[in-house]
Amino acid sequence: MFTRGTLRMASAGLLVLSVLLGSAMQAAGDEMNLRVGPYLPSLILAEASAPAMSENCSDALQRLDREDHFSVMKMLDAMGKPGSGILEGNSYWYGGYKQCVGMPVAQYCLMVTTLNISAIMPLMTLHLGVCVPKECSAEDVAHFVTNLQEINEMAVVVSDYIFKPEVPNTTYASCSRPAEYGSGTIATLTLIGVLVFLLLAGTVVDWCFFSAVPQQSFVTSSSPATAVVVQPSMDGFGHETGVTAIQSGSNEKMPLLAKPVGGASTRNSEYSGPRSMQSVLGLLRCFSIPRKLNIILAAEHKPGTIPCLHGLRTLSMLWVILGHCYMWPFFTGVANPLDMLSVLKRISFQFVLNGTFSVDTFFFLSGLLVMFLTLKHLEGSGGSIKWYLFYLHRYLRLTPLYAFVILAFVNVVPLLGSGPMWSQVFASGGACTTKWWTNLLYINNFYPDSINDECIGWSWYLANDMQFFVISPIVIMAAYKFRTAGISITCGFMILVGLICNIALEYHYKTTIGGGALPGLSTNSFYGDKIYIKPYTRVPVYAIGMAVGYALRRLPHVHLTLPRPACLVLAAAGWAVTAILLCAPIFGLTHVVQTGEKLSLTASVGYYSLSRTSWALGLAYLVLACQSGYGGYLNSFLSHPVWIPLSRLTYGAYLVHPLVLSILFLGLDKALYFTDSSMFFYYMAAAVTAYLTSLITAVGVEYPLLELEGRLVGRG
Repeated sequence: MFTRGTLRMASAGLLVLSVLLGSAMQAAGDEMNLRVGPYLPSLILAEASAPAMSENCSDALQRLDREDHFSVMKMLDAMGKPGSGILEGNSYWYGGYKQCVGMPVAQYCLMVTTLNISAIMPLMTLHLGVCVPKECSAEDVAHFVTNLQEINEMAVVVSDYIFKPEVPNTTYASCSRPAEYGSGTIATLTLIGVLVFLLLAGTVVDWCFFSAVPQQSFVTSSSPATAVVVQPSMDGFGHETGVTAIQSGSNEKMPLLAKPVGGASTRNSEYSGPRSMQSVLGLLRCFSIPRKLNIILAAEHKPGTIPCLHGLRTLSMLWVILGHCYMWPFFTGVANPLDMLSVLKRISFQFVLNGTFSVDTFFFLSGLLVMFLTLKHLEGSGGSIKWYLFYLHRYLRLTPLYAFVILAFVNVVPLLGSGPMWSQVFASGGACTTKWWTNLLYINNFYPDSINDECIGWSWYLANDMQFFVISPIVIMAAYKFRTAGISITCGFMILVGLICNIALEYHYKTTIGGGALPGLSTNSFYGDKIYIKPYTRVPVYAIGMAVGYALRRLPHVHLTLPRPACLVLAAAGWAVTAILLCAPIFGLTHVVQTGEKLSLTASVGYYSLSRTSWALGLAYLVLACQSGYGGYLNSFLSHPVWIPLSRLTYGAYLVHPLVLSILFLGLDKALYFTDSSMFFYYMAAAVTAYLTSLITAVGVEYPLLELEGRLVGRG
């Protein structure tokens, strides 16, 4: 019954117990004359003399065995070992990460290989922490396992089942290295230092040379006839659409831009010194912290806006964070993944599992607002608009903060933590070191080919949104010139093209739902890269948003002759249909999730092709009803002023929240043990931290550069 491997495990257990004696054993080491060589598994010594082993690693292993027994035992103690919960899917045997990296002679490496557990599960990916001398490379660590002779003889008995590692299927090994202060890090920290200096200088200038009560409009010229007003006119993510930084003459009617954001004092507070000094102080004042906080935190609805969108935008962002909060542990390690997977079968969890519809909400809002705001400007200016400013302002509005987050991801975030999986994400900067330019050109949803190879992969949304923005003037001008016919033809064409592309691609790649490890999700690896992130499959939602934006502009001119009771009946019927349109995409696959059945290809294609359109149509009625006075308590909730400051921080929260989640979960030195309560607290921590970080970036980067860009446009 007791095999050679079992006896070796018992001996190793005694060895671990001896390590607990710590310094006492080290002090008496000479008298004990303890040789640990017989207890060292072949993972450390048996391959030390193998020809494929690097000479430095082999020499280091043999030297430690001869000269530093205590360090060898600590390395063994720090190595990953089988723990409890294997039948619950625990395949993250990280070992003692901090213990290993705390040794001057050792380094921590993570080896990923494949286990075949007969009668339990066909395949398990094992993440094994290995503590080796610093002279060893990742290739040496992989070699330890690939050429292991005795590990196949060591069977670990779990209940009545036996599993053995499939040694030839070793995937890779990587070793953790401390983050270094390279030239990129120094440059990024210098940039942050410059921004901090500008913020302090701008605050002092505002206090000393200008009125204590800041204006909330960004008026960038002292001449009313040539003033450039940069008001936060929000699109789907709460950032400007590009129509607000437009030069306006004194005879132009622009009600959207005519009033300050938060109702603060609008008295003239300009410095009345020399013109050159005015320019310098005016630029510095763009970085005034009190002014930016006053703008961001102002919680007052402006006339002519759509109040319910603030609530929709904020709740959708919180939904995104919720979905990612449950997704990130699968990347970083869960000690009881089968328990976590069982949660998927709850009806309530379908809201989390289908959190991708939150992204469609942003596409919908973006299309709605770019149509609503630009059409409003065209109607107020007699059809005159400078399209180059339309595009330029959009690019300059989005890109600075976007680029700043990329710089921070590559050069600063790696310094903020450590853990067994940390180097897998942060150590080398990933794809951002070579693919950053695709993000700044907003083509990263086409190149690279895989979302896993993208720089900050969650930014695929921004690429789609920018591409939709580029073609939006075609629809806007059709709506402006040809009214209902123009918007119907252009948006109808976009919806039709999107549906055809969805159906064709889903049939081509055979994207069936169910039957996989995650029930209710596509089992086709092509779905994310070839369908999910492409603009031609997401454009129907954007087009529906644009159609609603047009409808909202025409809504004041529509006069219904129906009696009030008939209107209420129609409104109630509309809400009933809306509830179906919104609930069907989220809860429609509950049976598939609970039973694990696999849908037919036709049913899968039908769901994928129509579910997002259904969601957008439900949002369309919701917004129209709320804006028309039929929203009731829901409209009061979504339009509450508390959402306004949070909605202004949505763009920053979207960019930084994956960094927050990565720091939160990758910083764990043990696999996460999933419970409902632990996930609740992780989610609250992630959401609050993401919005606080967004507030910092908004005050320090986003809004100062927005005002600065407005001044430069005004002088152009």
